Amino acid sequence: MEKYLYFMEQTDGEFDAAQDAVMYPASSFKGFSASGTTTTLLLHFHGILGQDEDAHDVVTLTITENKQKEVMTAIAQAITGAKSPHSDGVIVVADDTNSVYADSRITACAIAATAVD
Repeated sequence: MEKYLYFMEQTDGEFDAAQDAVMYPASSFKGFSASGTTTTLLLHFHGILGQDEDAHDVVTLTITENKQKEVMTAIAQAITGAKSPHSDGVIVVADDTNSVYADSRITACAIAATAVD
């Protein structure tokens, strides 16, 4: 069964703007990268808005300072099922509305889905 990664960037619970929330199949996850700050981590995904294969979306996680490796490990473990299997197939990585995160070192997220040209 395919797993899905859920992100919600709004703290008010309203789905009132484009990409307030997204859910990516785990198979579209391309990897992590450092962002150049000590409190953020970037997650890269294949684009969800129908672009060419080189396009990608980015979810920026705000995290505890200098804990990128620990957060990457926790998310990878959630995806592979090595830690806390998700029987419904949905892994909440960052839900700012409900303050639910895949790891206690995640404190917020921002979603940047690429636009269709």
